[in-house]
Amino acid sequence: MRKSLLALSAIAASVVAVPAQAEYLYGFGSMYADYQVWDHGFGNDDDNFGGDISDRNQAVIGIEGGAAFDWGQIYGFYDYEGVDRSGDDRGASTKGTIHYNLTESGVSLYAQVYNTDTDTGFHEQNRVLGLGYTGLSGDGWAFTPFIGAHQINSGDISGSNGGMAGWVGYYNTDIAGQNFTFSSWGEYEFARNDEYSDAQSPTNSDSWGLNGSLNAMWNYDKNWSAGVLYRFTYNKLAREGYEDLVIYRVQHNF
Repeated sequence: MRKSLLALSAIAASVVAVPAQAEYLYGFGSMYADYQVWDHGFGNDDDNFGGDISDRNQAVIGIEGGAAFDWGQIYGFYDYEGVDRSGDDRGASTKGTIHYNLTESGVSLYAQVYNTDTDTGFHEQNRVLGLGYTGLSGDGWAFTPFIGAHQINSGDISGSNGGMAGWVGYYNTDIAGQNFTFSSWGEYEFARNDEYSDAQSPTNSDSWGLNGSLNAMWNYDKNWSAGVLYRFTYNKLAREGYEDLVIYRVQHNF
């Protein structure tokens, strides 16, 4: 847990370090409460989990924020997981990303750090450094892809872990007089090292994995949103093959 708090501090420090002369374009921030329901997914059964899938259901609280400047973009979140469980069965995850524009067209230097810890002693940190593109946007929508070299630190496994390609995208629109935001993010890991491949896919030792989400949020008030997130993985989260869950969210927007 302490490592996640340190990572969150580093994200906050990077935001504070934004040059004062940078032109602010837009930003967002929110606090949210989630309930993650594994038995509402389509790719899971009790045999895959060695017990009742519903035992993995949990409540999560978190905070996230992002901003765009004339030089690029930043984003970060912090999740405190298992708040409905006993104090020795909880976890925390933190993520920070940055796009620093290298050209006026939107080609960017991309960096990402994702850190997760649990009170049971599990720790994993993913680091990505590569290129992105911030030039795909319009009125109420944006799509931002990236690709880069991937490093891992997970238990006894550390060092180079192949590459990662991914995306973040959103579309904001009105339907029947109500405002909705549809968004998605994804991360495709490829050419993983053998140790990590064996850990995530012990039967097939697949050298790739997928991690992402499809989200629909109803912005029913200026400061409040509610919605559903469909979370999916393949050979990720220490589970082989496809698994998914549904997340129900209530969110306060700053």
